[in-house]
Amino acid sequence: MSLAGFDHVFAHAVPVQMSGGLSLRVAPPAVTALLKIVAYMEDPYRRAKDLQDMRVILARYEENGDRLFSDAVFDAQLPDFEFANAFLFGLDLREFATNEDAGYIGRFLDRFPARDREGRFEEDLDFGTKTFRGQIEAFREGFIGGQ
Repeated sequence: MSLAGFDHVFAHAVPVQMSGGLSLRVAPPAVTALLKIVAYMEDPYRRAKDLQDMRVILARYEENGDRLFSDAVFDAQLPDFEFANAFLFGLDLREFATNEDAGYIGRFLDRFPARDREGRFEEDLDFGTKTFRGQIEAFREGFIGGQ
């Protein structure tokens, strides 16, 4: 495994208060997710768990935050509100991603087919796969859309 993206662990660490007055600096969710993308892209067969984790992140990122109702989300005109979490993740990742990070993210996004020209997915996909692809598209829009 390379150390791609690892510099963000230290640069963006946030303090978390533990019991007994102990304070630890931990990587925020967007940085942890970037590391999962890097690990998955470097060895997708051995790191399949990271892809499963990404599905959870895309579905739950900022799930209890007011940002889900922000102008940025509404301006994105996402096909469904359930994709707002993935869109916000893309926006946040774009804020600190380096060119090297963007290369990994681009290859990650390229692994998953986009919608067809009419904006639909293949009809024979199960609901979970269609949802994941919608999340990937929203993530793509958040990460690439505003550049």
